[in-house]
Amino acid sequence: MDTMHHIAQTAINQTPPECRVQAEDAQVIARHSDCLLAMGPAVVKAFYDTLYGHDQTERLFRPGERPMRERTLASWWERTVRGPLDDDYWAWMALVGLTHVVRRVTNPMMLAMTGFVAQFVETNSDALPVPQTEQRHVVTALRRVCATAGAIITFAYDHAVSSALFEVAGMPQALLARLRDQEISQALALAHTQVQSSSHN
Repeated sequence: MDTMHHIAQTAINQTPPECRVQAEDAQVIARHSDCLLAMGPAVVKAFYDTLYGHDQTERLFRPGERPMRERTLASWWERTVRGPLDDDYWAWMALVGLTHVVRRVTNPMMLAMTGFVAQFVETNSDALPVPQTEQRHVVTALRRVCATAGAIITFAYDHAVSSALFEVAGMPQALLARLRDQEISQALALAHTQVQSSSHN
């Protein structure tokens, strides 16, 4: 398997520049790191209240695990707002993707929660002691951080699964990809037929 740094950079390169973190986003976050850091406990509580409030996500956790998981998220938030948002930071996000495979955290769950963090910041941006114009910049910056993190985590997740299947199957990865595409093409054709049939009923 590729290194976490390589996986992260590949995902970043595939993400349109307008949707990923820019240098000015990191500067905005750095300027307001103290007030964003103060928002951290609220982010962590709301995040895990949401996960523990849904049976599909709550069942992923072991009994008594929440405090440890909250500390991990708090560490992520602190690193995010204090920086740097460098190659090591994004490699960490790739590692999260592999962790999610083992913990059975699905990509829909992950994408929903990265969106949740971005939405939480936007919803509570009025509480930030900064001018309204700066509030908008902060919201945009954190939205791009979450989007970039989500892109890397999902890419790393899929890369890890396909690499593992390649190792288990013991066949060239290109051949495995062709077989996958053939199978999905057949499923896609069937799905089109089903959709067209239901739309005519």
